[in-house]
Amino acid sequence: MNQDELLVALCKTLLAETERQPGWSKLIMVGEMDGGSAGMAGYSFDLSGQWKATSPRGGESLDLLEQLHEAMTAASPTGRPWLACLLRIGSNGEVGADFEYDDAERWAINPRNLAQRIAEFAAMPV
Repeated sequence: MNQDELLVALCKTLLAETERQPGWSKLIMVGEMDGGSAGMAGYSFDLSGQWKATSPRGGESLDLLEQLHEAMTAASPTGRPWLACLLRIGSNGEVGADFEYDDAERWAINPRNLAQRIAEFAAMPV
């Protein structure tokens, strides 16, 4: 699969492997690559801004994340890999993706920044 196909497959698989609250409107997932290992977690939001933490239940999402990382690195003119990605999936089928090449902690979530990240993610368009 090429990188576009991998991104679509990853988003579809995330929808199958994550639990979202009833009435969800968007899913925001942060993927991180650390020394070849993939990790992913995020939040689903409803129209009122209520959120639920979620992560993939199966391993296929992480496998696809690793494949996407490899494909994008191979296709890059510099061979420079991204360190983190932010995937936005709307219940209406819209998808958005951002990739971070310099700061692995760009979208990291921790107890100190949880409220800030939730507000940032809730305000993001798909």
